[in-house]
Amino acid sequence: MRINIVQTNYDPTDIERLKEILDDVKGGVTCFPECFALGRSGVETLQYLNKVSDETKRIIETVKKTGKTVILPLIEKHPVMRNRFYNTVYVIHNGDVIGTYRRVVIHPMEKPFIQSGKGFPVFEFDDTTFGVLVCFEIAFPELTRIIALNGASIIFVPASVPEEADYLWDARLKARAIDNQLFVVGVNRCGEIGNERYIGRSMVVSPRGETIYACKNGEEIASVDLDLEEIVRERGSEPTFSEFEIVVYDKFLERFKEVRE
Repeated sequence: MRINIVQTNYDPTDIERLKEILDDVKGGVTCFPECFALGRSGVETLQYLNKVSDETKRIIETVKKTGKTVILPLIEKHPVMRNRFYNTVYVIHNGDVIGTYRRVVIHPMEKPFIQSGKGFPVFEFDDTTFGVLVCFEIAFPELTRIIALNGASIIFVPASVPEEADYLWDARLKARAIDNQLFVVGVNRCGEIGNERYIGRSMVVSPRGETIYACKNGEEIASVDLDLEEIVRERGSEPTFSEFEIVVYDKFLERFKEVRE
């Protein structure tokens, strides 16, 4: 299966650049970085979020017309609450939006603007199941396990990881791949926004936790072919995923709920 990493200082309202990128990729699933990014003032952030959310329908229609399969992070305006938004990823395939993922776990610095979503859907492409987490969410092993238990072979992680978190980026991607013995594809922003510098370093990690491909710090568009049989081989030789006992979690969560109540 082919995946295409788009490592840029992503601005989805630059529709001409978006079309140019998608015209250049050939087949497979193309993933862009996270749309939300820190570095602006509070007022500037609100202006940006309103700008993107106002353009979301037009951006989606543009991508649909390409006929490509795209994981497209955007901003979705809350239907009721003023100046509240969802950090939403749209999955587009063959001219249709086949699903969306609203980021569930919100970083504390984003909470003044972003509303939490619910649930961790999975999506299908050419008989392959994949899921999506956004940036900070890769820090939580439970989230990747939920997606893996729903049958995912790949987890895409569009992100806006700044310099101060560079030591966490590689480690977390590799850890989550090993935890679940599947592929993890981290697609990070590069460049600067206000007072934040973004590190790039997008990477594809194998079910063994090995780096299959890694971008450097600058803008790059890379295509990588994945051998999904690696999942079968790794789970067969090291049966940690198959021996996962969900009943242990069930019992713990029941006790945890009792304590909280």
